[in-house]
Amino acid sequence: MEQVSSSSVTGELLEQEAPPSTPGLDWSQLPADLLIRILGTLDIPDIFSSGVVCRSWHASYLEARRLGICSNNPGPCLVFSSSDRDPSVATLHSLTTRKDYYVTMPDPPFRTRYIVGSSHGWLITADERSNLLLVNPATQAQIAMPPPETIANVKIRCNGEGMLDGYDLFTMDMSSRDFDDEAEPIDLSWEEGRFYFYMRVVLSADPSSGNCTVMILHLLHNLLSFARVGATHWTWINVNELCWNYHDVLYNDDDRLFYAIRGNGDVHAINTNGPSPILRVVLDAKNSLINCAKYIVLSESGDLLQVWRYYHYVNNNKERRTRELVVYKVDLVEHKLVELKDIEGHALFIGFNSSFFLRVEDFPMLTPNSVYCTDDTVHYIYHSRFGFREVSAFHLENSSFTDLVPIGSRLNWPPPAWFRPSYSEGTLCHNSED
Repeated sequence: MEQVSSSSVTGELLEQEAPPSTPGLDWSQLPADLLIRILGTLDIPDIFSSGVVCRSWHASYLEARRLGICSNNPGPCLVFSSSDRDPSVATLHSLTTRKDYYVTMPDPPFRTRYIVGSSHGWLITADERSNLLLVNPATQAQIAMPPPETIANVKIRCNGEGMLDGYDLFTMDMSSRDFDDEAEPIDLSWEEGRFYFYMRVVLSADPSSGNCTVMILHLLHNLLSFARVGATHWTWINVNELCWNYHDVLYNDDDRLFYAIRGNGDVHAINTNGPSPILRVVLDAKNSLINCAKYIVLSESGDLLQVWRYYHYVNNNKERRTRELVVYKVDLVEHKLVELKDIEGHALFIGFNSSFFLRVEDFPMLTPNSVYCTDDTVHYIYHSRFGFREVSAFHLENSSFTDLVPIGSRLNWPPPAWFRPSYSEGTLCHNSED
């Protein structure tokens, strides 16, 4: 699909209040070359704020963007909607500065979207028609992916009067690789579809790079389909009868393969670079189904890790919280899982986002050997759309939790997600040392 919109971030896009002026000093007269060098040391949310101080600072901000001078190691943010802001405004709460930043998103309004992922500085969202939209808050670029009715087990439904009325979701028979004729389709409204079509969404690259593949994990039975940016339809991965019950996916830049974890801990490597997808079993866990959410993560050293997340209900069954997290290293030699209590002093971020590690020495406000979590259980969010949303850190060394980010004006819809802001890597942002 073609890019929907792309425009520069202007002073009207960011709404954080400027700091009070200092008597006797005119900061608007700061030399432009010095200001540009300062901007190059800031996190992107702070660059946003600096660009709206005054006209001269905004000019330097635009020049810094043009020169590609910006941080290549952005800090983590929690993105959510605030009740005291317009529905079109997204709030970015920076864990680095502990400040809130506000950015007005392109249509449709941010509060009507469902956040289903984040990667490479882009938010992955679904609108009220269940269309998948990739949007970069820093550049305002937005890209539409193929419509949901091009997913193999999805068709548009017509009512008795012949009017388009929503979606039919079909069960697929893994033996025949076709519709299961004995199962009735599930009727979904236009808006309900997004809770079934996008359990996980993973990007292989910055969507603006011209070479990005998008992988979706969807119901029924947790299937995988993919499409390249600019394609017109989704391709179902149905290589064999094992291609179902997936929990999570990652993309590995080094070998250009997707890695997917199944409900029993099996790991599959998937090659989408050729005319047809190729699947290889990396780990045959030989486990029965274990009732927990599973994530697959790539460490800085290149090891595959699995994270198993167990839940329980508290407060008279009104709130669903993480009870325990267990991290395993995938031993590809012995073909087994090895539990880890130490993740080399890093902090790991999981949720709807593509999981990522950060070095605590780069971000000392983070706690080492901790897993930072957000709510990402689709069926719970669907049935309790405005209910409690967990944002916490689990500390591996003593199995304790820390609740994060005071709720304040934070709304529980869209569900909050971890996000690392970035300008489009292919066109705007490069390491200033290059």
